[in-house]
Amino acid sequence: MIMSESPIETLEEQLKQLLGEALPDQAVYNINAAMELAGILETRGFTFQLKDMCPKSMTETNWRATFLKEDAVFSAENPQSSVAVCMAAVEALRNGS
Repeated sequence: MIMSESPIETLEEQLKQLLGEALPDQAVYNINAAMELAGILETRGFTFQLKDMCPKSMTETNWRATFLKEDAVFSAENPQSSVAVCMAAVEALRNGS
């Protein structure tokens, strides 16, 4: 029986296909590596924003990562900031570069 990949593993695989060796290690799991990923997209002409969508909550987290290029907006939300960055990056790389 073959185990299916988790959504996180699928996301990581998509990023590897789009960026190859340039993908920072652990970008899906680690916000520092995800910020390196955002920097890579900034060198390709994207503007990056990361917003806490639950700033007053002590228990809930939800992050919106957005990449902008010209008139295009590529955005994703997730409770994990690194996952939100990676989800938005996949959309931006597929559709905006």
